[in-house]
Amino acid sequence: MKECSLNHFTESLAPWLNDKYIRNVILHDNGQITFSFKDGINDTYQVTDCDRDQLGKICHDLVRKGISVQGLQ
Repeated sequence: MKECSLNHFTESLAPWLNDKYIRNVILHDNGQITFSFKDGINDTYQVTDCDRDQLGKICHDLVRKGISVQGLQ
């Protein structure tokens, strides 16, 4: 698991979106978020300066971009 700030998280997310590299996302109840990539790699993040609701808003944006997200309410 990787810990990072929201700013770092969103900056690192941008290239993956541009390349359509993300297969799917899981938003966990504990606020962690796991990305599964098309090459089979999975990365889990704990964003240290926001809560699950804020991550949920980011995940809704991912859904609008055509990425499957599990764990949204």
